[in-house]
Amino acid sequence: QWTGSIIEFVEMIYGLDEMKCIDNGEASILELIKELGQIYGIEVKDCYSAYVDMKRRKNESRTYFLDKMRDRLNGRMNRDDEKERMKK
Repeated sequence: QWTGSIIEFVEMIYGLDEMKCIDNGEASILELIKELGQIYGIEVKDCYSAYVDMKRRKNESRTYFLDKMRDRLNGRMNRDDEKERMKK
């Protein structure tokens, strides 16, 4: 079950669409929203409005969720690297 916000979900879907990593990029945004929404138990009624809201963001980066995900994953890898160094 998706426990993040709808706009975070939509941001992730648009990112996946841009990466063309699902069905070689052949699936539409609406198909991705519907299929992944079913998997994660979330219904997005208007994904384009969420996308427009993302585009209106004023900060340096408009991809808050993807940026946070990248930062946290890099942090995890850095912590793992530190644990490995401590074992030596």
